[in-house]
Amino acid sequence: MTTFYILIAVAACYFFIVFVVLRLIAPFMGFKQYEPPTDLPPEIRQDIIELENKSHDQMSYLQSVYNSVLGRWQHSRFKAAVLLPKLFKSDLNKIWHTKGFVYCTTINFVVYVLLANSKYFSAGGGSASGGKETDEFVKVKHVFLNFVPHQYLQVRVDGKWVDVDPAGAGIRGFGLGHHASWFG
Repeated sequence: MTTFYILIAVAACYFFIVFVVLRLIAPFMGFKQYEPPTDLPPEIRQDIIELENKSHDQMSYLQSVYNSVLGRWQHSRFKAAVLLPKLFKSDLNKIWHTKGFVYCTTINFVVYVLLANSKYFSAGGGSASGGKETDEFVKVKHVFLNFVPHQYLQVRVDGKWVDVDPAGAGIRGFGLGHHASWFG
């Protein structure tokens, strides 16, 4: 019986650390919506222009952003367990120049930046701070995935919420409108 209580205590500590403490200290993982960056690196501004030029409406722009981040970075549950220092990257310029693996939270923040600064998702015509409030067009969501929290976005497109999860559903071959959860 003592072993049972020890296992329960260990599990409770694990879940508290991973699902509460980690969300308080890791960038882009907190309990609130994203804050738009005040200054974008020129490479990101250029990418936004290129993505806008390939798009004709909100949905096509969102699809272009989704494809862009899927092609730019990688995500895997195994690397997530061993590359913990990458979880704490918060400088947008450094994130943009990172090669290989990045966390779901980082990918989602970049998706948000690309959306919020585009003509398709900003009422101010390309400035997140001069446009819509964040929660008018994007919601940050968290689910249980493989014993850790996983983050995905819901983006409002033409009045409907679309799941956007390149680091979860995207790497598993699912497109827009899906998000990963539980085990996979």
